[in-house]
Amino acid sequence: KLFPYPPHPCMPEVELMSHHAQAMLATSLKALADLDAIAGQTVKKLDDTVDDAYDQVYQTLASQRDIKGVVEPILLLGLVIRHLERMADHATNIGQRVSYIVTGQRSGVTPGR
Repeated sequence: KLFPYPPHPCMPEVELMSHHAQAMLATSLKALADLDAIAGQTVKKLDDTVDDAYDQVYQTLASQRDIKGVVEPILLLGLVIRHLERMADHATNIGQRVSYIVTGQRSGVTPGR
């Protein structure tokens, strides 16, 4: 068992983050395989959902005051949500690069910068 502790109350949000990050990665890789600029751009919209979930779970973990004994489960969950958020960011980068490859236009870049 990878997480030998009782389930934390924020696990549903962590699972949701995981599902979204996996879906984003699958979508961005399919966009790359198909050279689909539109699918590549849609990944960015899902990233906001993962970012919001990260902020919510992080605040829950950071504000937890009733820690009895072992702090390890909270630290592990913090690492898990951080890596899920980074996974979503990487999927977003893949999607944006696919869009650039197909269209020649950079998305999310302000002209003159």
